[in-house]
Amino acid sequence: MSEKIAIIGAGIGGLTLALALEKKGIDFHLYEQANSFEALGYGLQLSPNVVRILQDLGMGKELEAISHRCLGFELRSFETDRTLAQWKLDSDTPYYQCRRADLHQLLYNSLQNKNKISFAQKLQSYQVKDEQITLNFQNQDSVKVFALVGADGVRSHVRKTLFPQEKPQYAGYAAYRAILPFKTEYHSLMDKATVWMGENHHVVAYPNGNQNPWLNLVLVVKNAQWQEQGWTIPADKQEIAKSFQNKSKLLNTILTDLVSNPEPCYKWGLFDHQPLPFWTQGKITLLGDSAHPLLPFQAQGAAMAMEDAYILARCIDQKNTIEEAFIKYQDLRLKRTAKVQQTSRNNADIFHATGIKAMVRDMGLGLISMVNGQLLNQKTAWIYNYNALDLS
Repeated sequence: MSEKIAIIGAGIGGLTLALALEKKGIDFHLYEQANSFEALGYGLQLSPNVVRILQDLGMGKELEAISHRCLGFELRSFETDRTLAQWKLDSDTPYYQCRRADLHQLLYNSLQNKNKISFAQKLQSYQVKDEQITLNFQNQDSVKVFALVGADGVRSHVRKTLFPQEKPQYAGYAAYRAILPFKTEYHSLMDKATVWMGENHHVVAYPNGNQNPWLNLVLVVKNAQWQEQGWTIPADKQEIAKSFQNKSKLLNTILTDLVSNPEPCYKWGLFDHQPLPFWTQGKITLLGDSAHPLLPFQAQGAAMAMEDAYILARCIDQKNTIEEAFIKYQDLRLKRTAKVQQTSRNNADIFHATGIKAMVRDMGLGLISMVNGQLLNQKTAWIYNYNALDLS
């Protein structure tokens, strides 16, 4: 297909699509509103479903070099520090933990033709006329293209144009992200992701990176007050440490280190989006957070964007017209991403359960662990065993 495709947004999803298209010899141009890439070092969990894609795109060794391998999970009580469940992953494909900035840089470095990316290009509007799409950028000349992919994130301008009435709803949670240099005191957190669950609170901690690992922290609390939707709102670390005081000596040590460490900590309000009825309109489609923003309670936001990108590139390669390709892509992705969205919502209730619900949760996890903790792998098998390489 010789038509030029415009990709709006050079995040992880947009870069993955660019790389997949380049490998198939499909013409594209990637437009990014930032002047350069932001080097945010917060962690990502890359489950087997997306590691297979990155390996197929030729980045297996490089991904391993920047990542910490996760071998399993541990769930602990926020109130008592008791282990509620622990289990090992059963996939032959690795589960990695890395810094978002390192993955972003890896994708960028893997792109052969850097001239296919234009920075400082903020999309203001677009018009469709006579089989062409005109892109209007802020303080830049307009550009005509044959197709448009909105990969411009949770505040997607392309999505707002397609769905002007769609509004996110505050989900009732405030979240905090931080990274700390990994210390010997954190050794028990190696090779896994650890989750402390408690009344209206939960904390996720895991190493990321390889040679000089960091400890990645995500702290979430139920908060009825509206929070601004954004990723880089500075947070009061003293306030966080006070709010998340608990019975775990290790977690309290981490909170003390958080306060004293010069690394910044950011907060953001979590907003929920209902699944869209469709993503595609003619020669326009959506990808990643533009199409299906996810709450972070299944750690699949980046993975779903990369699945989208890989499958979209295959559809474009296989179909005769861009319209057919976009519809096929939508058909392959709509139900799966909606199910992941709902699973993330359900996990929010599980992680922050109180009273009888928390007691039932803890008893259920304890019983499963006593019988066979590996049974917990079945809960995520439909996510992790998904193989985008086999789709037709």
